[in-house]
Amino acid sequence: MLERSPTRLSWADCESKIRKLHRAATGAVTEDESRRLYHLELSANRHAGTSPRHVLEQAKAVLRS
Repeated sequence: MLERSPTRLSWADCESKIRKLHRAATGAVTEDESRRLYHLELSANRHAGTSPRHVLEQAKAVLRS
């Protein structure tokens, strides 16, 4: 899906990538998964969480489930 970047991931980049993942998965995810992705977008927007990389990995995990 997304390639790992050797550079540090910013919160803004994280939010953008989660939003892109969410849009691409529209229709392929359940309402609960969509809600979780939206919540992770908000977390990235608010800089909440361990790190941007961790929040992005959580979003990818939602899509893998």
